[in-house]
Amino acid sequence: MRIEELSVDERIIRALKERGIDELYPPQAEALRSGVLEGKNLILAIPTASGKTLVAEIVMLNKLFKEGGKAVYLVPLKALAEEKYREFKVWERFGVGVALSTGDYDSGDEWLGRYDIIIATSEKFDSLLRHKPRWIRDVNLVIADEIHLLGSFDRGATLEMILSHMVGRAQILGLSATVGNAEELAEWLDAGLVMSDWRPVKLRKGVFYNGSVIWEDESTQKFDLTWDSLVIDAIKRGKQALVFVNTRRSAEREALRLSKKVKKLLTKAEQRVLKSLVEEIESNPTNDKVREALINGVTFHHAGLGRKERTLIEDAFREGIIKVITATPTLAMGVNTPAFRVIIRDTKRYSSFGWMDIPVLEIQQMLGRAGRPKYDREGEAIIVAKESEDPMEVFKKYVVGKPENLFSMLSNESAFRGQVLALITNFGVETFGELVKFLEKTFFYHQRRNLALLEEKAKKIVHFFFENGFIDIDLEDRFMPLPLGIRTSQLYVDPLTAKRFKDALPKIEENPNPLGIFQLLASSPDLNTLRVKRKEMEDLVDYAYEMEDNLYFNIPYYGDYEFDIFMGQLKTARMLLDWINEVREDKILESYGIDSGDLYRVLELADWLLYSLVEIYKLFEPKKEILRFLEDLRLRVKHGVREELLELVRLPMIGRKRARALYLAGFRNAGDIAKSEPAKLLNIEGIGVGVLREIYKSLGVERKLSKEKPKKGTLDAFLK
Repeated sequence: MRIEELSVDERIIRALKERGIDELYPPQAEALRSGVLEGKNLILAIPTASGKTLVAEIVMLNKLFKEGGKAVYLVPLKALAEEKYREFKVWERFGVGVALSTGDYDSGDEWLGRYDIIIATSEKFDSLLRHKPRWIRDVNLVIADEIHLLGSFDRGATLEMILSHMVGRAQILGLSATVGNAEELAEWLDAGLVMSDWRPVKLRKGVFYNGSVIWEDESTQKFDLTWDSLVIDAIKRGKQALVFVNTRRSAEREALRLSKKVKKLLTKAEQRVLKSLVEEIESNPTNDKVREALINGVTFHHAGLGRKERTLIEDAFREGIIKVITATPTLAMGVNTPAFRVIIRDTKRYSSFGWMDIPVLEIQQMLGRAGRPKYDREGEAIIVAKESEDPMEVFKKYVVGKPENLFSMLSNESAFRGQVLALITNFGVETFGELVKFLEKTFFYHQRRNLALLEEKAKKIVHFFFENGFIDIDLEDRFMPLPLGIRTSQLYVDPLTAKRFKDALPKIEENPNPLGIFQLLASSPDLNTLRVKRKEMEDLVDYAYEMEDNLYFNIPYYGDYEFDIFMGQLKTARMLLDWINEVREDKILESYGIDSGDLYRVLELADWLLYSLVEIYKLFEPKKEILRFLEDLRLRVKHGVREELLELVRLPMIGRKRARALYLAGFRNAGDIAKSEPAKLLNIEGIGVGVLREIYKSLGVERKLSKEKPKKGTLDAFLK
């Protein structure tokens, strides 16, 4: 189908032609002929790189140009949201406003009303629905990217409830590469279904066993006995490789091992580019491993990396600078990083139930990363079979097997609690009958068709809300949302978290201390705690009893199920205590055996939970001094500082390092800075003209500043 045949606004056709797109791929053409351009719902299940995003762009622009309104593009990850934001910004040339919204769950973000395309994570959009900003009623198209994540334990229920709210109110377009029960999903959403195996780059799939790859066509190809020969072969052919493994440590170990072999294959020019790339990465224990491998054209990718490092790696790989990435399966979740050859080293991973097979759906998501459009005519996806495995069984299960069916994750009690509370406090559900009627719209009910089960689940949750002060029920059995219930839902925390916070308030007033607060945060279901290693247990137990008077919960008996959980909470709390006592980041990472990404995820969540604790405390006649203590503690967590630096970190562009440098130089507060000569401040490490100008501006101080001092080691400094 040629672009000119589309019955869409001429501006869309012109823009696509400028991008070099004259003809649509067959599945794209089928999708756009399905009625989606006329407003019908659609599930589009086609392979990675087959053009799902282009279909979404055409549908969005067509809707906006013809009907006005707003389009919401939902993604599972912040990184993917940022990627789509960069892609869709090109449409601003036609007056289409594009906005990105991924953080702050306690805001309706009315400013988004100025934009036409809003890219958001599912959690962010769910929180926006609860705050009911005026612009929400203008949303007439919702695009759910990676809709198969409806079956994800931790984020599936959120996406399901968004779609349950929006179906019938807005057009729904669901995108995925792999859905086992796409027909059932389409039926639930009253949507058309377009499924296809067609790919613009042919995908050749096989299984590596004992030095040979057995391909789909039953032909075989000889390599060396070890799977890393697949990587070296790809690079010798001028290609890139993605290697998927099952743990972070395996990703790091294999990257370092492979880098020694890949180093010999790099040109001098490539080595220079890689050296400059390495210099962009800040040093810490995790990043130092990245740098060690990256200098040789190889690196690893997993959730323990910081966002800055992950973005840098993804961009450099797309540009062909990095030759090999060893990764955990998180890299397969939608981020655009295709490679000529994908190698899946592991098809099993360890869980709390022992070693388990990785789902077919996940493996096929990884396989789909093979083949780069515009660069490769063919991509190769190879699964490594272990010596103890039958390669043909691996082949049948993963190469030609069908992905697992998606199941509703409203069965997750934590997710169900939060969503039911939102229905009562934010969406006007007034009676138990109305609650059940709404829940009948969910995928959970569509799959089970068991009204008694649904009612039993709902009754249990409603009773919990009534018993714990989230709602009341009047004489006519109508729900009456109470302040605790309303605020909990707006804050986007688990009601169980809010209950724990409320119950702990008397103890906080009696003994306000950082460790007790941090252990309280860590005990909530909203914060994933650090895992305690066996060698750490004895020290942690001693620490628990030493600090017992500062904790708000009794230490469980050794050997009880709750004991190990408690120790994980305490380890997390202790790490947060180190952070606000200005222990160096690299020391924290080393001491707690974590990666930088883990640290910043805990800090981000702790910041949000401290904010939520403050907001909940405000509902119960708070004491001013306790409120101030909690607000100051949140600021300390945000910046990682001791109490004496609080006034300094309130200044713009001042974090833990600059604040400490100012303090050691004798500047203890804003007044000291306002009275000082600029030259003295500019001599302090990290304080340049730009930083000082912002500080003066915030203080209302007018000072003439000379040009920024040249940095040591630069040519300017030498000539000066």
